[in-house]
Amino acid sequence: MRLRYIYRSVLILIAALILATACTEKIDIELDSTYARLVVEGAVTSDSLNHYILLSITSNYFSNRPSPKVQDAVVELSFGNETMQLIENDAVPGRYETPHAFRGTIGTTYDLDISQLDVDQDGQEEVYHSSSTMPGGAELEKIELKYYSTPVASGYTVFMYLYHTAEIREWFGFKLIKNGILLTSTLEQYSVLSDEIFDSGYFPGFPVGFLSDDESDEVVYPGDTITFELNCIEQSYYNFVSEAQLEIAGNFPLFSGPPSNVVSNIDNGAMGTFAAYSIQRYSVIME
Repeated sequence: MRLRYIYRSVLILIAALILATACTEKIDIELDSTYARLVVEGAVTSDSLNHYILLSITSNYFSNRPSPKVQDAVVELSFGNETMQLIENDAVPGRYETPHAFRGTIGTTYDLDISQLDVDQDGQEEVYHSSSTMPGGAELEKIELKYYSTPVASGYTVFMYLYHTAEIREWFGFKLIKNGILLTSTLEQYSVLSDEIFDSGYFPGFPVGFLSDDESDEVVYPGDTITFELNCIEQSYYNFVSEAQLEIAGNFPLFSGPPSNVVSNIDNGAMGTFAAYSIQRYSVIME
C-alpha cells in the first residue's frame, strides 16, 4: 500500500537537494497563533452499529499537545421523521455516539446539528450544521488477487470488478482488510476514485490495492482472508479526502504556493467532514 508514495518521495528529495545548493537567502516564516476552529469527523454508514461523531478544536502550529476535545456539546442527528441526540462517551472525550445501533439507508439524507459550544471563547455560543445523502447503486461483483514480483517490489495486487450506473456520476472509497484487521486505517491510506475513468458502467478488473511482501502486516499466507470494502460516497467526501491527502503529502514542486484549508461540508467555518456512505464487501481466502 505504501509503494505509491515512493516515486513521489524520490522526486521531492531530488528537488530539495538541488534547491539546497542553489538557495542561500534566509527566509523568515511567521507561524503565529490562529483562532480556534471546530473540527468534525464522523459518518453514517449502511452497517448496523452505533454511529459516532468526533469533535475537537484546532491547536496552534507549534503546539506539542493533542488537539483539545469538545465536551458537553449537544449533537443531534436527524433523518426522515426521527431526531436523536448523540450521547457523549465518558471514556473517550469528544466522541458522541448514537443511543442505539441502526443501519443507514441509501437515498436517505442525514442532517447533523451541533450546538451549545463556544469554540472561540468569545462568550457567544455557536451552531454548526452539515448534511449528507447516502449514495448507492453500484454493485461490487468480485475481487481478484494476482501476485507480481519485480526488482522494486513483490506482492499481491487487488483487482476490483464493479458495475455502476453509466449515466450518473459516482464516487467510491476503498479499504483493505486482512484477517479482520483494517490495513487502510488512516486518511493517507484511504483510496478514493471517480467513475469518470470508466463511463461504460463497468470496472473490468481495476487495481485498488497492493499487499507488499516487504510489510509484515500486509504479507499474505495461505489461509489468510482478504476483504475488500467498497464505499459509495458523495462528491463532497471525495473532494475532502483528495484535498486532505494532497496537504498531507505536501506540495510539489517545492515553493509551489502556500497550503490552503481543505474543503469542508460543515458550515460556520468548521473543519473536517460529515459523510453518509453505503458499504459493500467481498472476501477471498488465499490458497
